[in-house]
Amino acid sequence: MKKFLFLFLFFLVISCGSKKDEINVRSGITNMETSGNIEIKQEDIDNFWTLYSKREKNLLESFNNGDKYQNKDLAALNDELKKIDASLEIEIKPNTKEKRILTITANGIPELFPAVIKVAKAAPKNKLWNIEALRQRADLPVQIEYKDTILDSESTEFSYEMRDNKIDLKIYYPENTEDNLVITYVFLDGIIGEYDTAKHIGGLELINKKESDKKYYPLNELRSVVDNLKKEPKK
Repeated sequence: MKKFLFLFLFFLVISCGSKKDEINVRSGITNMETSGNIEIKQEDIDNFWTLYSKREKNLLESFNNGDKYQNKDLAALNDELKKIDASLEIEIKPNTKEKRILTITANGIPELFPAVIKVAKAAPKNKLWNIEALRQRADLPVQIEYKDTILDSESTEFSYEMRDNKIDLKIYYPENTEDNLVITYVFLDGIIGEYDTAKHIGGLELINKKESDKKYYPLNELRSVVDNLKKEPKK
């Protein structure tokens, strides 16, 4: 059964393969290489989790009852999170057999990754939600839906070149629209994770015509390309 990444204007509802009852950070993230030194206030972090503790039950009940689009509790939490940094955002994943998942994302900004980790690790121990730091890899194949656009990692194709130990991507969309540009990075985050997208993807170009001298692969295979790159010794 295919997994879906549902995008909404205000927040995301994402499906993902991780089902651990703990703060979930991607493999090796404690040793990740990050740049920048963005300062965040502990008081703002504490205020966010205090509000979360007051709202988590109502938020859970409303999502379980199908209230996904105009959720006041989620809006309040997002507003409080943005007091820590305006680029941070909460995303909610669809229901699973276990706890629902609340993801704190830096929206692909590497300088904010340490801040996201710090916020996630400050989560209260007794909580109704699983907390994830950064968008995690979803189960393959990944489908993403936004407005009238649906992308599928099995049918979407890419070519790539290596440059300076990073992957330059060309993604082929037969009908390349502005919506494709909006959602492609979230699409990539679902396939290889937010951290690996920021660290290992260099150039990104969306094309609507294949180049005859390039070989194209299903976007599912990008995960293997990235994982093989991570195994190579650093130059």
